[in-house]
Amino acid sequence: MNRVPVLGILALVLAARPVLASELPKEEQYKLRGEYLEWRPTLSSQLGATISGITGNFVDLEDDLGVLDKRTYQIRAALQFAPGHKLRFSYTPVDYTGDVRIGRTVTILGQTFDFSTQVVSSLKGELYFGAYEFDIVKTRAGYFGLLLGAQYFDGGAAIAAPQLHISEEIAPTVPIPVVGATARGYLGKLSFEGEFSGLTIGERGHAYELNLGARFHVAQKLAATGGYRLVKAQGHDGTDFLSLRMGGFTFGLELSL
Repeated sequence: MNRVPVLGILALVLAARPVLASELPKEEQYKLRGEYLEWRPTLSSQLGATISGITGNFVDLEDDLGVLDKRTYQIRAALQFAPGHKLRFSYTPVDYTGDVRIGRTVTILGQTFDFSTQVVSSLKGELYFGAYEFDIVKTRAGYFGLLLGAQYFDGGAAIAAPQLHISEEIAPTVPIPVVGATARGYLGKLSFEGEFSGLTIGERGHAYELNLGARFHVAQKLAATGGYRLVKAQGHDGTDFLSLRMGGFTFGLELSL
């Protein structure tokens, strides 16, 4: 008899069986969890025009338009309606601006901006993430789960030459479905977490997110956290193109009820 399939089926059965809250780490015995994270990301973003399926004439928001890195924050929430079954949500505001005289002539979003033209630009909006988490492995040492949800950037980028009365903007607000995996392990008052999610919808766009974190559990319901977060997103709006990359360290507090 082939034992490998049998052992695999047994593992799935054990993972899927009902789990009592008392079998989880005490820090995971919650109904509602909230987390506030300060985020200090480095921004890397481009605007571009797409002609006949070829994306080109990129404008870098940092190097070309003088947009500077800026702190922001993330609010995360989780509702655990049964052990290992969670509804997840996160919100991050994005607000970048630049005001420079450009160092080269560019054509972007249908407009040409000549060398030394004063150009004012912005990248603003809100980044939302929502998902259902199903933990397929649940033990006193931690959990491993799968994610199914969506990521949505509600906002866009704008560029203008005030002296020439020229302005254009792009708002590729396309919800992108995501799948992913998440895990957390406990070691005394410390816990360590890793999470990755993302998906592509072809030429219309893609989104990926990586979260790494460590927590010091001051009490059963309260933890101080620090880690690293990376978000990459890309979207098309007709013939226009916007890419966004934000990566940097995080620190904050987590409260479970």
